Amino acid sequence: MRIESLHPTSLASMVGLAVAMGLHGACAPDSGAGLVSSSSSSDGADSGGTFDPDGGLSTDAPVEVLDPDAACGLVTEEAIAVPLNLYIMMDKSSSMAGNDPMVADKWTSAKAGLTAFVNSARFAGVRVALRFFPRVADDVPACDHEAYREPLVPFGPLPDNAGAIVAAIEAESPNGASTPVYPALGGALLQGIDVAKNHPGEASAVLLVTDGQPQGPAAQCAGVNPEDPDAIADLAAAGARYGTPVRTFVIGLPGVNQSFANQVAAAGGTDAAVLVGATNIAVEFQNALAKVTGQALPCEVEVPSQVAGGQVAFDDVNVLFGLDGASQEILPQRPGCDGPGWRYDDPASPAALVLCPDTCEAARGASIAKIQILLGCETVIL
Repeated sequence: MRIESLHPTSLASMVGLAVAMGLHGACAPDSGAGLVSSSSSSDGADSGGTFDPDGGLSTDAPVEVLDPDAACGLVTEEAIAVPLNLYIMMDKSSSMAGNDPMVADKWTSAKAGLTAFVNSARFAGVRVALRFFPRVADDVPACDHEAYREPLVPFGPLPDNAGAIVAAIEAESPNGASTPVYPALGGALLQGIDVAKNHPGEASAVLLVTDGQPQGPAAQCAGVNPEDPDAIADLAAAGARYGTPVRTFVIGLPGVNQSFANQVAAAGGTDAAVLVGATNIAVEFQNALAKVTGQALPCEVEVPSQVAGGQVAFDDVNVLFGLDGASQEILPQRPGCDGPGWRYDDPASPAALVLCPDTCEAARGASIAKIQILLGCETVIL
């Protein structure tokens, strides 16, 4: 998912996945025309921001034709998407070297895919952190989740953090006889929960990348079998149940136990793992990273400042959507979200406009979409 300004001056990127979006409108009392740009352009349909979620928007939503003589104007105002913080926990066990002559070197391919992903302009603004597992043995107990809590590469927005991430993976090589998913995922989730606590209003997610199945680090970890898929899935479920959910995504490289990968992803609130084939690992891994990031992004934007500030009423807000270059149409407000549309996060005290599940899912499944907020006209409600 990507949100960016269409204006020459780029807006400041937010935390992990947020990107500033110029979107909002206000009343143009004497305009007599439908859309008026704040940059003095009259083609308001092109003066907003793009919403590129790795997905598009529903095209079968009801269309409301607003009176072109209505005193409504579309002016661009910086709108901020809910930011995303993504912690990548990446397997570097010996199996990643790819000893199977029928499978390309997984480590080299993963490096190429990750490098392309973090340098892609598509995900500018996403805050990404990175750590590898297994870790080098030391005095810290092998089962300790805390040992994996702090990322090797701290959170930072892409593409600014791309150099540090690429340098980190270039400095690593596959080694380690075990695949201690239990403590690694547990530590990443603890970090994700910390981020959720310290950055209210932002989204936090963990991405587990592995090519095998749980192995080690010990026979028992505090009375739990760390190789038991149920025990690892329980960790993912605990993160998903947190007050601000920390979802777990899983990318399975060739050799992964697919049943295990799908179980952890489902428990972590992300339905199923994204599986990478053995034919073109680098490209497929890059695509998998893009898919996961798009799915991780929240389908919501902050309430426009003119609305939050009281200059425009909450019931004078409309959302315009366009899919894959098609003309924009009114997306109705659906307070019950029983179909395509949007709603306020808290009707009593709105802070964000949230896409309903049907629209959100469609948005994440298409290529590109445009979103603009029209202020000053009575909200279309279904």
